[in-house]
Amino acid sequence: MPSVSRPSKKQAVRGIMWTYASYYSGKIMIFLSTIILARLLSQDDFGVAGYAIVIISTLKVLSNLGVGQALIYHKEEEGAADTAFWLGLAISLILFLITWFAAPLIGSFFDDPRAIPVTRALIFSFPLTSLGYVQDMLLRKKLSFKRKFIPDLSRSLAKGFFSIIFALLGYGAWSLIYGQLIGTALASIAYWIIVPWKPSFNFNPRLARIFLGFGANIVAVNALSVLLDNADYLAVGRYLGAASLGVYTLAFRIPDMLIMQFNALIGKVLFPFYAKIRDDNDGLKRSFLYTTKYISLITFPIGFGIALVSAPLILTVFGEKWVEAIPVMRSLAIYSVIISLVYNAGDVYKAQGRPEILTRLSILEGTLLLPALYFSVRFIGTIAAVGWARVSIAFVLTSLDIIIASRLINASFKEILKALTPALGAASIMAVAVSLTLFSMQDIMPTIQLIMSIAIGGVVYIGGLWLFQRELLLEGYATLRNALVRN
Repeated sequence: MPSVSRPSKKQAVRGIMWTYASYYSGKIMIFLSTIILARLLSQDDFGVAGYAIVIISTLKVLSNLGVGQALIYHKEEEGAADTAFWLGLAISLILFLITWFAAPLIGSFFDDPRAIPVTRALIFSFPLTSLGYVQDMLLRKKLSFKRKFIPDLSRSLAKGFFSIIFALLGYGAWSLIYGQLIGTALASIAYWIIVPWKPSFNFNPRLARIFLGFGANIVAVNALSVLLDNADYLAVGRYLGAASLGVYTLAFRIPDMLIMQFNALIGKVLFPFYAKIRDDNDGLKRSFLYTTKYISLITFPIGFGIALVSAPLILTVFGEKWVEAIPVMRSLAIYSVIISLVYNAGDVYKAQGRPEILTRLSILEGTLLLPALYFSVRFIGTIAAVGWARVSIAFVLTSLDIIIASRLINASFKEILKALTPALGAASIMAVAVSLTLFSMQDIMPTIQLIMSIAIGGVVYIGGLWLFQRELLLEGYATLRNALVRN
């Protein structure tokens, strides 16, 4: 039997780079389109579309019941991909029908009948996604992230472009829905063109049971996680209304795009990578500490920076109409940084076949978060309070996650703290410099404040690393350079 080659750090880094490039090449267009749409659409438009988006995002975890990740984890076997394809398609169609008929309940939940038609329209994204889902998983399993570039880019470009076109034509909230559907359809078409594998009418019930068995734990973890990730959107939409949901959604766009999605993209690379080295405890520990160190070098300065420049950023990019988003963006940026501390711990748990750890942590998070959100929307009644509720619970859960992860991979708390120290130290110096810059430029227009803060903050952060962590920068540069050089 042929041996399975052990993935190298170079493969993982190259995979992260290609995943990051494909995602953010498209996200540049999405970001530009968001700027335009924020000026074309109202807070209410964003909120109405947000009803459907938050529901679909919450249900998305169920669309394939973990079949794709089971395919990645399962050893190569004839008929596995075919079984995964038909099983995933059947599941997505069933979920489509259930959601279609349950849409009136969604309208009742938000106390807004406008939620019904937009949810029924956006639910078409489930079967559209499932058509290219297995091709996507096969590329991830082989760590062929370079080939995912075109489908991922097609989705993002189409979503941004068509949303703007429909907004200009006066479709309001529907412009966001139509853009998302077109982007999803084009991505699936691109996967069929790029990946040579095509499904045959081959379905193996034994493999289906194995996939569903493995996927059940993954879905239980992800379902709780996704529900909790969207709990703030659900609470804001139900109790504070469409306009508040629109502001909250926009405030989360930049922290989510630059930090949360960066973490999620790395996770897509790390899970198959960790799965391949799950029997190498020392290698798993080194990989975890290595990725923690370099992830924090990116997320810390971005998160602290967004929190500090949220006022000039909102005013410059989105306009005064969205001034209510400033305190929300500030809190959500801090939340994103806290989450990034041990984001890759979940991939370690899953790769070692211990997803139940994530289930227990999610249950604890729900026990703490849901009452905090309810108090925020019912008694304080502001979206800023919702954001800070997120921060407080994230701090508690992340501290616990660090303890569990350190025990599982036999890494001491000191080793994890050492991995985070370079980013924390340099980002703290940067924060002082940016704060002084903003204080000295209070009477200057927001655009100049934003440009100067970013420039000074970037120079101070890189300069701090160069003075105190020069070897780290040189190591990172060498790793990126080697990842770009083909064998």
